[in-house]
Amino acid sequence: MYGFVNYALELLVIKSFGEQTWEVIKKNAEVQMEGQFLVRQIYDDELTYNLIAAAVEVLKIPANTILELFGKTFFEFCQDSGYDKILQVLGATPRDFLQNLDALHDHLGTLYPGMKAPSFRCTERSEDGELMLHYYSDRPGLEHIVIGITVASKLHGTEVEVEIYKTKEECDHVQFLITEKSGPRQPMLPEIDEIETLSLEPKISPATFCRVFPFHIMFDRDLKIIQTGNTVARVIPIVNSLKCKVTDILDTVRPHLDLTFENILSHINTVYVLKTRTGVMQADAPPEYRFLRLKGQMLYIPETDVVVFLCYPSVINLDDLTRRGLYISDIPLHDATRDLVLMSEQFEADYKLTRNLELLTDKLQQTYRELDQEKKKTDRLLYSVLPITVANELRHKRPVPARRYDAATLLFSGIVGFSEYCSKNADSKGVMKIVRMLNELYTKFDDLTDPKVNPNIYK
Repeated sequence: MYGFVNYALELLVIKSFGEQTWEVIKKNAEVQMEGQFLVRQIYDDELTYNLIAAAVEVLKIPANTILELFGKTFFEFCQDSGYDKILQVLGATPRDFLQNLDALHDHLGTLYPGMKAPSFRCTERSEDGELMLHYYSDRPGLEHIVIGITVASKLHGTEVEVEIYKTKEECDHVQFLITEKSGPRQPMLPEIDEIETLSLEPKISPATFCRVFPFHIMFDRDLKIIQTGNTVARVIPIVNSLKCKVTDILDTVRPHLDLTFENILSHINTVYVLKTRTGVMQADAPPEYRFLRLKGQMLYIPETDVVVFLCYPSVINLDDLTRRGLYISDIPLHDATRDLVLMSEQFEADYKLTRNLELLTDKLQQTYRELDQEKKKTDRLLYSVLPITVANELRHKRPVPARRYDAATLLFSGIVGFSEYCSKNADSKGVMKIVRMLNELYTKFDDLTDPKVNPNIYK
């Protein structure tokens, strides 16, 4: 997962328990690295799990509690990183916020390469209408992070209570029950009776509609496609055949549900991301570009009892668009996707530049730390062979004035038979024997001539 997850965990521990505790956790987790985690770098999931396990051991706090605290810290980290405005406009209430949370994760997944974002969808509990949040993730055991994030998202003065309603062992995903504890009540809008005035309203022909909305798919209760936009019909020609169903050409990416007419109606206010199935696209492109992600909304038309999927191509940049046989001209002028594609091109360039800058900064900090270590080694060597007063002057590149001593004694020593001893130990084992002997001998000399014991002796 991306480094901003590990970095948020680092912030939590340092802020609450101190930097020394974080170093102990890193050591117990066998994390061999200096400095902070890089926000835009991808790390192995096992590293994060090891850090959490080490935090449980060191802090003596249950894993679920740590994950909830981490969720709150991660939400604050996202706010401090410039996502505060995006998080605020996701919805005026926790219900609206969570309804749009899945769309935000899908958007981030397109911006950050290799990101495996979780998926969310909302329903209401049948017996009392309470909000249910469905959480899908390939990473097990992290559901308590969602509790921390949800509780931390006190948008517009609303507090919520979150509890796990069903675990992954009970079904294929985790379900949360969310209860609003306090906050402003949203006024109920009056229902307006629908007046049958279709015959008096201006009409639009199917051909014009298909040209104005080139990316749309209309289907009935049997999911049979009855109309598509011009561009969809061009890149997915199978839709022009009779009895072609939506499920024949598209798979659901978000939300996690079976694509049925009833499920669509019950999640009509959800952002949908659908992906073309293998072999349905007609594009002369490499295998990794022979699919298309369509992102948009489902719109129910009660007059004809059909659903229209109004969508746009979810692509990263211009190259991602053209390799799939699409062009900017395929996107209508009124569609903001044109601007999004061009902005994504600039974002990708800025992202690469920022990531390279982050890597270079980390490398520079690592070089500085290594230089500091070497400097300390040099200082230790300098102070071990020279008097402190002389070493201080040399270290600060100042001249050392000569001193006069009325009487001084010099000791010259040699090892009797050293040459013969070396000749008898010329192999690799013998060389190490000689080194150990010299080390032991001169260590004794160092002890005997220690200036702390004999202040008048210089060595």
